[in-house]
Amino acid sequence: MQPGLALPLATEDVRAVDGVELTPPDAGALVPPRAFHSPALFELEERAIFARSWVHVADLVDVPGPGDFIAASIGRTPVLVIRDRDTGELRAFLNACRHRGAQLVEGSGHCDHQLRCPYHAWSYGSDGRLLGVPYRDDFECDVSARGLVPVRVGVAGPMIFACLDPSAPELGEWLGQLPDALAAAGAGSWRLAWELGFEVDANWKLFVENANDGYHIQFVHDVLTDLVVLDSGETILEPHGAYSMADVNPAYVPPELEGARIRFGCVFPNLIPVLTPGDLTYIRVDPVAVDRLRLVIRSYDDQPDDSPLREFRRQATLRTTEQDIAVVLRAQRGLRAHGLPPGVYGSRLEDRIGHFERLWAEALAR
Repeated sequence: MQPGLALPLATEDVRAVDGVELTPPDAGALVPPRAFHSPALFELEERAIFARSWVHVADLVDVPGPGDFIAASIGRTPVLVIRDRDTGELRAFLNACRHRGAQLVEGSGHCDHQLRCPYHAWSYGSDGRLLGVPYRDDFECDVSARGLVPVRVGVAGPMIFACLDPSAPELGEWLGQLPDALAAAGAGSWRLAWELGFEVDANWKLFVENANDGYHIQFVHDVLTDLVVLDSGETILEPHGAYSMADVNPAYVPPELEGARIRFGCVFPNLIPVLTPGDLTYIRVDPVAVDRLRLVIRSYDDQPDDSPLREFRRQATLRTTEQDIAVVLRAQRGLRAHGLPPGVYGSRLEDRIGHFERLWAEALAR
């Protein structure tokens, strides 16, 4: 938290933070521009949204075998995902030593015997149990039960999700119809095709909203206007996200996939999965600071490594993302205009934006 930054107490008397009402906007209206620049709201989002949601943290390809681990994050909370060395079970923990809180692991790797804290050498098993404490007799308190703090973990298709809140709904409920769509497409057996990454000087919500915006496609993008039949879309709103279905231009699908539809949307708060009958591409929008985000983009399919279709998808995603970043940066700058009233959204092409902001406001109000 920044020095001098005061957050309100979580009481029923709190109705606004930093001048932003914590109530869902009226139909057709958006939250005030301050919501995308307020450090106080950004800090509250960490506690009220990311600490209480199922968040995508890694993929199965990152932890293929027993003992494999990867460092990840939920918002700005460091977590680690690991496969138990004995059972192969997928586990997740806070990536913090129980002694002084030092981060245990960075990047990805393999645990042959134990996870060892680089600060004071406390060691843990892949099941989170505390195994070793140098100079244990020097500690007057009982340290025997100080294993790693467990985090809920689950899988959908090739993706791994984690949740800090023990009272949050089950993962299947949170994801809505996405697990069924992934299973029907056979995405669980697809291989990682390619990945991209970006750092952007903008608030994380702006990029999520851009990904939920069907209004800008014909004005900002060139590849998408040819790939997707724009007027064919239909939108489904879910308790923890929303998605749209649209027809794919027959010129871009093989005869056996004639009539294919593309599924794109948002799993609240920050995952943008795009699914076709032959591939899955996702964008994860990680909050770094109130005015900085990180994009993690990966694509899966069952194509050969030298497939021209793979390279076409990668180039198309790269171009589309760069176009999106350009307009999001413009929005970030424009929303700083002093005296600018809240914006509005269209009921058909931008209804997923309105839904996202309602979920955001409701989460903060709770």
